Amino acid sequence: MKLLKLRIPIAIILLSMTTDFLNAQTVYNVSMGSPQYPNEVYFSLSNGEVKTIARNTWDIAFYSAAFSAGIITNDGANVGLWAYPNSGIEGWETFDTTNMQSWTKLYNNNGDWEDGSFNIFSQGHPDYGWGIYSMTTHNVIGDSLYLIKPVDGIYRKLQIVKKISTENKFVIRYAHIDGTNEHTDTLDVTPYTDRLFMAFSFSDGIVDREPPKADWDLLFTRYYDSVMNTPYPVNGVLINNHLTVAKVHPVAPDYTDWSELDFTGKTNIIGHDWKTINMSTFQWEITDSLAYFIRKENGPVVKLVFEAFSGLSTGTTTFNLTTVSSTGLTENTLTGVTIFPNPVVGTFNINSKKPLKNARITLTDLSGRIVKQLFNISAPAVSMDTYGIAPGTYILHIDDSQQHVNFKLIVGQ
Repeated sequence: MKLLKLRIPIAIILLSMTTDFLNAQTVYNVSMGSPQYPNEVYFSLSNGEVKTIARNTWDIAFYSAAFSAGIITNDGANVGLWAYPNSGIEGWETFDTTNMQSWTKLYNNNGDWEDGSFNIFSQGHPDYGWGIYSMTTHNVIGDSLYLIKPVDGIYRKLQIVKKISTENKFVIRYAHIDGTNEHTDTLDVTPYTDRLFMAFSFSDGIVDREPPKADWDLLFTRYYDSVMNTPYPVNGVLINNHLTVAKVHPVAPDYTDWSELDFTGKTNIIGHDWKTINMSTFQWEITDSLAYFIRKENGPVVKLVFEAFSGLSTGTTTFNLTTVSSTGLTENTLTGVTIFPNPVVGTFNINSKKPLKNARITLTDLSGRIVKQLFNISAPAVSMDTYGIAPGTYILHIDDSQQHVNFKLIVGQ
């Protein structure tokens, strides 16, 4: 009898402790500094700030996956990129900046890390914007010239010569506009595959900018986004690839029912528009009744609510985090999905009886290394190519809302 009497209050205490843990709210202050928000801050939902680094240390960055052609510019530090309209790569020696004010300036697609400013004119495989995939060598061969204004302010002409996919190396060629100080660099991305990107400075070479991608979740940074249909510099939050986020508005302060929400892996789903400037007081105001539910692979679901933004004075964002569920991905298997052909040479198809919604599709090798990813897939069918991927056995992961399924995929020669 005594033992039974003791068990009841202990169970109640444990339940209370679990509830308190799930509802515990933590307030954070993250500063991008002043003036003009000079820093970018990597933040972990579990451990807080991971790394703060000056934004002006890099110019361009290369997506780290071996079979990716993604290249971004540091537009938040006012790095400018223009497509050269007068010729293809044969115009290197006669590169002429006359009337450059009429050229098209290129910006990153902030909804997808892999879709950088160099990829904006991509037509889909085999055209990756800056170059064309070779069926013979499995490399991406550059076919475009660019004008770039790096952080140091010295305009250069630039060609992405090629991506050597099997070695995960980029070859780039650049020089001053008059042809002086020409360089051809081979950049090995392999040491940086535990990061999202390998960063590069035209002044200093490769820059060790990022923490390992497994160590951070949110990036507080400055970037260009479309404001009233015009590219404009904004301060906001971008998410890591292992997160999906649901934005809900309006909701009550105690709202925690995340299970039926629509989650997306869009990089700028949190973004910058949770705040607006009051043109009468010139103070930043936070959108009322707005919450973000953040779901991490093999991790908890966390609710984020912004509370304040200081603006230019300190560049500080104040927000609170509340853990609302101890796990985000359940063992709910996604059914009705088929892939064919398998084994595959070239392209395979994914079909779903029920259309996928904001799905993330990831191909990994048997060690778990990401080989290829597709994001925000909302369709009953999608194709994925395996060009440049070494023959062997891989795992295809499909995550759709609260459901997921894995397939073994054989890539042939």
